[in-house]
Amino acid sequence: MTHSKEFQTHIQKLLKCKLCPKMEGGPVHGCIEGSRILSIGQAPGIHEERFGKPFAYTAGKTLFKWFASIGIEEEIFRSTVNMSAVCRCFPGKAKNGDRKPDAKEIENCSRYLDFEIKHNKPELVIPIGKLAIDQLIELKKYKLEEVIGKKFRKNFHGVELDWIPLPHPSGLNVWNHTPIGKKLISQALELIRNHPAIEEEFFEISKKS
Repeated sequence: MTHSKEFQTHIQKLLKCKLCPKMEGGPVHGCIEGSRILSIGQAPGIHEERFGKPFAYTAGKTLFKWFASIGIEEEIFRSTVNMSAVCRCFPGKAKNGDRKPDAKEIENCSRYLDFEIKHNKPELVIPIGKLAIDQLIELKKYKLEEVIGKKFRKNFHGVELDWIPLPHPSGLNVWNHTPIGKKLISQALELIRNHPAIEEEFFEISKKS
């Protein structure tokens, strides 16, 4: 894939970034120039740098199983959607799961998300997990059942767009396996499937062929 000079410079800066000394891994990106859809993960896990792409391990298997349920295959998703994240490096381990990036790390990394939003001007953002949802939601405290299964509208980094959140697909996230969790994930996926940007990018092609 050929990128404009500006976008190529952005990727190079991102991959060379060393702003956060506590981060244990190097940057990982899933940048797609001109994408009308942008996903926001939390941060790469321990394996993602090795594979060189976001959601490349067990959480990714669950995530792409969700998307496959609405007719979107992994490779087509990866080649169509700009896969961003709140932080692009592996933060290291905590007692339970991965360490949550701190406010300064989130602020440092926000320049890359800011560029991707302003450059691509997406019509739909899919934040995946609470840390990603936190970047878009106005509420300081909320429960997943108050936001999953709903569509929102927001001016985000200067771009007017829709956003439809998903919970984090980590195996540690027990909410996903509760009756309400399963129901609301299904509702969220249906909203994503029926969004005009998704419809046109993924399903207009299959109608024509």
